[in-house]
Amino acid sequence: MVRSEAVASGTGDERDGGRAASAAREIAAALAVLVVYLVFTHAFSGDRAASDAHGRALLDFERWARLDAERALNDLLARHGRLGAVAAWEYATTYVIGTFGFLAYLWWRRDPAYAWARNTLIWVTLIAICCFALWPTTPPRLLPGEGYTDVIATHHPPATWGTEMVSAGANPYAAMPSLHIGWVAWIGAAALRARCGAVLTWLCALHLVVTGLVIVSTAAHYVVDIPGGLLLIPAAAGAERLRAGLAGARRPPDAGTGRAPGTRQRIAAADSFFLYVESENVPQVVGGVAEFDGPGPSAERVRALMRERLPHLPRLTQRVRSGGVLRRPRWVEAGAVDLGRHVQEVDLPPPGGRAALNGLVARLIAEPLDRDLPLWRFWLVRGGPGGRDAVVVLFHHAVADGIGVVDILRGILEPRLPEAVPERGPRGLARAATVLPGLVLLGLDGTAPTVSVTGALGPERVFGTASLPLDRVRDVARAAGVRVTDVLLALVGETFADVLDGRGERPGGRPLRAAVPMTLRVPAPPGRGRTAVPGNLTAALRLDVPVGPMPARDRLAAVHAAAERRRRSGRAPASTAAMRLMGALPPPLHARAARRTYRARFFGGIVSNMPGPPLPMSLAGAPLGDVHPILPLADGVPFAVGALSWNGALHVSVTGEPGILPESARLPDGLERAFARLAAAVEAAGAGSGAQSGTA
Repeated sequence: MVRSEAVASGTGDERDGGRAASAAREIAAALAVLVVYLVFTHAFSGDRAASDAHGRALLDFERWARLDAERALNDLLARHGRLGAVAAWEYATTYVIGTFGFLAYLWWRRDPAYAWARNTLIWVTLIAICCFALWPTTPPRLLPGEGYTDVIATHHPPATWGTEMVSAGANPYAAMPSLHIGWVAWIGAAALRARCGAVLTWLCALHLVVTGLVIVSTAAHYVVDIPGGLLLIPAAAGAERLRAGLAGARRPPDAGTGRAPGTRQRIAAADSFFLYVESENVPQVVGGVAEFDGPGPSAERVRALMRERLPHLPRLTQRVRSGGVLRRPRWVEAGAVDLGRHVQEVDLPPPGGRAALNGLVARLIAEPLDRDLPLWRFWLVRGGPGGRDAVVVLFHHAVADGIGVVDILRGILEPRLPEAVPERGPRGLARAATVLPGLVLLGLDGTAPTVSVTGALGPERVFGTASLPLDRVRDVARAAGVRVTDVLLALVGETFADVLDGRGERPGGRPLRAAVPMTLRVPAPPGRGRTAVPGNLTAALRLDVPVGPMPARDRLAAVHAAAERRRRSGRAPASTAAMRLMGALPPPLHARAARRTYRARFFGGIVSNMPGPPLPMSLAGAPLGDVHPILPLADGVPFAVGALSWNGALHVSVTGEPGILPESARLPDGLERAFARLAAAVEAAGAGSGAQSGTA
């Protein structure tokens, strides 16, 4: 989350790309604190009745202790409009300008206190967010029946509740503790640590007094919110001291280099996210179902292969150990892996075939993997489509995402694939310019009306597959000037348009929002110490897919336009930044944030397009034919469409929850029909334009 070293002159900046790049990273991290507050407090907004009850409890305590100065000061501002306007603008501006201005000042002068100041500012904000989530409190100005004048709403300065951006992303019921006081007090604490002199110290004290008067007189806070805000400083300093101590402790050796059984390794935020999302009815498993070209290998042969490859795939020898209420879960070595349990054989019931195979996959993905064992399973299936054997490969989503699964399989399948060249995304100012607006837009995404096909998931699943000719899909994409992923999204929109029409529902211009995983970096080759741990390498880009009646080509054009806007918006890297910042929260709040990410207002389904290997592959000497990906659902997300380019085809799979989406079983056929319509429309348009150009 944070770095412990001070930003000193010379070496650090030059090593990381120069002073400008360092400035971009540090200032972007500081500005992200403000955006994180807007985004995450919206996700943690609590029950209004509980917030009101907490506010009245504070007011009753103040009246009992004779501390209730809010009324007299608020009446004073209400009677003097100009004074009220000054107070409202002070409330909205000086704490932000002072906080980030002072942080920038410390960085500019290369003050050794900068790293501590930056880290404690992040801790102050995260601790406050935790308090808002656990004990939401209505401020006096919004407390029903108390009669306070909302001075801030009267004068409407920018960046306050009621303005469009903040109302979309912020939580107004976050009075205790006062983050205004916390940030202003932080300036004073950082000034003392940086030894900035008596004049600046007294100015900080004056600013703190003025801020205290303003937040109470505007009825934005209670008097007791002030000591609550002050307590954020020692709490943040203690958290930073603990973090620095843990960071300085001797780390265990890298995974894959002979780690002893029982050694613990913290689970990355992007991976633990899926442990928290999982529940009994929503297992988080990813993988694939592959058909062999003929008979498959024996279970014993696959076990022998895995016995040979496991030393180079460390995550497959580890299990999850719960961290308890306040500690994060960790990977621990599981000791000897019982390959008899991890690699099993199963015979499909007569007559076998694709329907029986899909039914087996549906049952397997509905069962959570045992967390007392390494989180992966292989099932060798006899009697699949056309009498051919198949293999079902499942990993927990905490082990890998779809691209991570491909990375793991690169170390298991034959032949060994050539090493991938890691991609380098934007850095420095370019990255800051995309991540910061992206964080704001992520918060605003939840305000747009969308088609809702969501609800609490039951235990049953439906799994189906379709295969489209890859060359023709690419030809359609090329002719329309779009990406293959855009074609897939348009097919999903076309299929759901048919579903809604069959239900007699009209979307009324509202789109279906889909989460589209995007690879941010190419997986590293297996067997290279820490890089052999695949983890989750993608970010989710939420795209709006029109599902109203329209021509297929128009739908594809609309999808492409929306996708291009969102790809340029910074939402993808911002979602990675948001996930990492969520990972800095205590485990209970990290879990709550993870589960609340899967809401209808954010997205209703998952659509993923993954590249496969460019050459035929085999498992334990048995050549593989068709391979279809397996994606997980989540509570509130009842369908997932995955596509994998493999063996000359775009192999598409659909996972659905039949209780919420009864049409799940028909979606694969619907995608094939939708592609036929789209391809015909695009090819006809191309032929028409060619004929016109020929006669011109």
